Amino acid sequence: MDLLSVIAVASSEETRSMLQKQLKQFSFIDFDGVVLELSDAQQLWQKKKPDLLIIDLTGRELDACLFIEVINYNVDSKTLVFGLHRELDPNVIVKAVSSGVKEFIQYPHDPPALEAAIEKHWNFLQKLAMTQQGIADSGKGKLIPVFGSKGGVGTSTVAVNLAHQLRLLTRKPVVLLDMDQVFGNTAVMLNFKANYAVSDLVAENPAEIDDELLGKIVVHHETGLDLVVACKSVLDENPLIPHELLVRVTDYLKEKYAYILVDLPTHVVDPYHQFFVEGADEVLLVSSLDIPGLYRTRQYLELVKRHLDMSKVKLILNRCDLKAAVGLSNENIEEEFKYPVYARLPNNWILNVEAMSLGQALGAVSPQADLVKSFQDLASRISGVALTPTNGKAQVDKQPSLLDRLTRRGSHVTS
Repeated sequence: MDLLSVIAVASSEETRSMLQKQLKQFSFIDFDGVVLELSDAQQLWQKKKPDLLIIDLTGRELDACLFIEVINYNVDSKTLVFGLHRELDPNVIVKAVSSGVKEFIQYPHDPPALEAAIEKHWNFLQKLAMTQQGIADSGKGKLIPVFGSKGGVGTSTVAVNLAHQLRLLTRKPVVLLDMDQVFGNTAVMLNFKANYAVSDLVAENPAEIDDELLGKIVVHHETGLDLVVACKSVLDENPLIPHELLVRVTDYLKEKYAYILVDLPTHVVDPYHQFFVEGADEVLLVSSLDIPGLYRTRQYLELVKRHLDMSKVKLILNRCDLKAAVGLSNENIEEEFKYPVYARLPNNWILNVEAMSLGQALGAVSPQADLVKSFQDLASRISGVALTPTNGKAQVDKQPSLLDRLTRRGSHVTS
């Protein structure tokens, strides 16, 4: 990005003069002066939709927080808000933060704090732009992270079975990358064992890692999927995978595969999550209909709308035919969230248990199930390939017993 667009609002002529002088020092800031009235700030915001709003709450705490709430409930807004106040009043801080203030600064008593916050946000945006451009230019494969608003909503189930259906439908190379170094589930769900993982490459210089070495981390599964894991076992001392290595691995996968499905950790502060979401072609946000799941989903949408193109964030409701939260129906979720639902996946607990016990994708166990058909429809929408009576169907072979799976784990795959 070229410049950081800023709207600044002061509560007094003294603060206005100080802000004006301070903001002019930044060569990367674009602003039209500092206004005093909230009504002027509202008109400017509607017109410019700036990257950053710096607003002095002193003496008008309630009205200013209501203005901030309006900004944060606007799905199209990417404006980050810094709040200023003459006093570090805990009640004001709590109200401001709950309204959506990212940084709360005592001003004009602490000008360096404002400068540090502005520079930190600018550096973040620059890094974000470089990451998005680097991954976008790295190859032709479509990068699709799958993320759950909270643990237990079925993220891995969605990632595994969507990857399987994309492979069946498009007949193009598809890879599933499990980036959870703590609770990765794909190896268990698809009954495979990786001999090498991304974490095994940490000691190498990313610039010197060739395709032959990268090929060793890929497991070729009997479904036709290729699989890559961040680590072989959570019991190992798995090092943090650095940014440069993530770029190298992503470059390689985007050159080799039409679709890269990434099963991401739940925590949004996880560096892997930030890396893949920032460079994604589409982001699948999975939520369940319980209160914790819906609450976390709303939080996530509010967070990322400041930094992402929201058109690529697709909301997936999993187990959508279960009883929803009291007072909230499946049909009015879009109205409540002010965000469209991209796909609804029905619940089939029995089929999920059977497939996991056999180490198979759902479509390999029961291709005619409604849940499998929902995954086929989702794969069709993402790929743009129309479903026909003959494509997207898995060949159902005789399944090994659970005992066979436990005693001969990993014998049916090669790496």
